[in-house]
Amino acid sequence: MKKGAAMLEVRVARPDEFDAVLAFYTTMIDEMQGTDFDVQWQHGVHPSPAFLRESLEAAQLIVGLLPAEEVEVVSEGGESEPIIASAMVVNHEGAPGYNAVPWAVDAAPEQVGVLHVVATLPAFHGRGFGRQLVNGAADIARAQGLVALRLDTFPHNVRGRGLYESCGFSDRGEWAVHYPALGDIQVAMYELVL
Repeated sequence: MKKGAAMLEVRVARPDEFDAVLAFYTTMIDEMQGTDFDVQWQHGVHPSPAFLRESLEAAQLIVGLLPAEEVEVVSEGGESEPIIASAMVVNHEGAPGYNAVPWAVDAAPEQVGVLHVVATLPAFHGRGFGRQLVNGAADIARAQGLVALRLDTFPHNVRGRGLYESCGFSDRGEWAVHYPALGDIQVAMYELVL
């Protein structure tokens, strides 16, 4: 299959997929540190194993699975298994500072999904998997009755911002938020009305 033609299966991750999800984020941290796309995540800190496990158990972790035959990977048992090419968490928890943003939709936190740790493995960059993941997450959120999706990203994350805008998110400007690992920082806020 030619580059970019593969379709991901985007779905809510299962609790029994914890090891695969943890391995995915470990690989992301290892492969992105020191690059132009360094997301400043740290092993054991963010995303922490506890955060990932809680997200899995709450059905808030979404994965984009690539059929194993797309990458010719076979498990130890000799059977093909899908590969996590991309993943994210969608919960209802915005960082301190989200409440100051003039959102297009006035909704209670439980009616809004907030995207966290959105990632695609570097080996799969440029194939449209990030777009498939974000659009699939929007479909899942609509089916759950959510009214909007929101996120923040570094202002210099041109690639990520382009992705979100191409998926229909509107730029709500730059705002200050607080993250324990980063302190008070300026981020670009985005919202998708569902």
